[in-house]
Amino acid sequence: MRHALLCVAAGLVLMAACSKKPEAAPAANAASSVATPAVAPAPAGPAVSGVFTGDGQPATLTQVTAHPDEPFDGQPVTAIVFTAKDQGGDPKAAIAALFGNYGEAIVARVTPDGKLVGADVVHPGLKTPGGASVSLSGVLTIENYKSDGGQLSGRLTSNGDQDVFGHKLKVDLTFHAKAP
Repeated sequence: MRHALLCVAAGLVLMAACSKKPEAAPAANAASSVATPAVAPAPAGPAVSGVFTGDGQPATLTQVTAHPDEPFDGQPVTAIVFTAKDQGGDPKAAIAALFGNYGEAIVARVTPDGKLVGADVVHPGLKTPGGASVSLSGVLTIENYKSDGGQLSGRLTSNGDQDVFGHKLKVDLTFHAKAP
C-alpha cells in the first residue's frame, strides 16, 4: 500500500509541475533566439509604368511577372513578362503572351547580371507578314537592373523611337516583380 501511495503522490507532484504556467524567457535569451531572414519590402508604386508604343499607337502594360527561362551561354535566364491583361498566375505566361493571350506584351530575357539576351514584342502597331509578334535583339536594353531580397527591378528601354521592320517602336518601362 505504501508503494501505491508513493506512486499516487509522485503522480500528483508531476501533474502539478506540468500544469504550471511557463515562465517568460529572459530578454537576453529572446534576443539571441533564431532570427528571421531579412526580406526586402516590395518597392512602392505600380509594378510597371511608362511608355510602350508601336507606330505611335500606345499600349498600357499593367502586369509584370518573372519566370525561369532557358539558359543562355551557360547562364540562367529570367523571362520578365510585361502584359496588358492579368496573367492569372500562368507559369507559362512567357509563351502565352507571344500568342496574344494577354493583349499587348513584351517578354524580356535577362541574365543574372542584367544583360538582356533577347526580347519578343506583341503590339498591333507592329503588324508584319508574320503577325503582331516580333523577336528583337539589340533594340532594347535593361538599365539599373537589380535582383535583391526576392525582387527584380529595373528599366526596360529602347532609348527613343527605333525602327523595327519599317515600324516605329518606343519602350521606356520601369518595373518591379517578384523573383522566380
